[in-house]
Amino acid sequence: MMIRLTLLIAAGLALVLPASGQAADRLAFMPLDPASFADSRNGVVRLLCADAATGHSYVSRAVLLDVSGAGGDHDILLAARHGVTGRAGERQCRVYGEDEETGQIIEMILAPQNPHEDNEFGEDWAILRTAGRLPADITRLQAAGSGPGMTGGLTMVNRVTDNQACRVEQIEDWSDERLIVHSCPSRPGLSGSPMVTMIKGVPHVVGLHVGQYVMLQDDGRRYGVARRLSDHFLATLIAFLETDTAR
Repeated sequence: MMIRLTLLIAAGLALVLPASGQAADRLAFMPLDPASFADSRNGVVRLLCADAATGHSYVSRAVLLDVSGAGGDHDILLAARHGVTGRAGERQCRVYGEDEETGQIIEMILAPQNPHEDNEFGEDWAILRTAGRLPADITRLQAAGSGPGMTGGLTMVNRVTDNQACRVEQIEDWSDERLIVHSCPSRPGLSGSPMVTMIKGVPHVVGLHVGQYVMLQDDGRRYGVARRLSDHFLATLIAFLETDTAR
């Protein structure tokens, strides 16, 4: 299995695997151009997840990662935790439109939940493994970790909205460095859509859209919220992939 992960930090750019001390000029998030958007949106799939406790099914999004080399028998997706779990635990999920041979989700690595956590978005992510390979014409996107303090523009990529750059919002007294607050338009069902930036001409996923904040003290203004692909998140992903290669 081939692993392609990049670490994007406010001071520069370095490769996570293999470890490298290479540095670059200071970087900011950069939204996608039309051609990159058209290709990247093809890497976003719909998840259909059935909840055993309620009998209801829920639709969310996931992004297909470029981590499986030739000969792999499955794919790896990133998704929002709240889309794939419910009161009874893990939901039965599949990639919408794919059969059970390829689209069935057979393993989940879920973000740890702190019962004292007061921010529902803070650990809202999941790593998913499919039963088989998804079609080769679905784009596999590379992932990048981003530290706090990044500015600039991002693109929230999915199949149902047009290419629209959105800003990283700076909110006074904001303290949760796990999250990116953004101006991208959203609606229910788009949780798990990737936040994508250009790095050296290549689209990279740097976060997952997970919901909205409504600022009551600011006339009800709505902000999008994305879970950043932080160091902790990437460490969990890398550990999973390293275990995966040993199978």
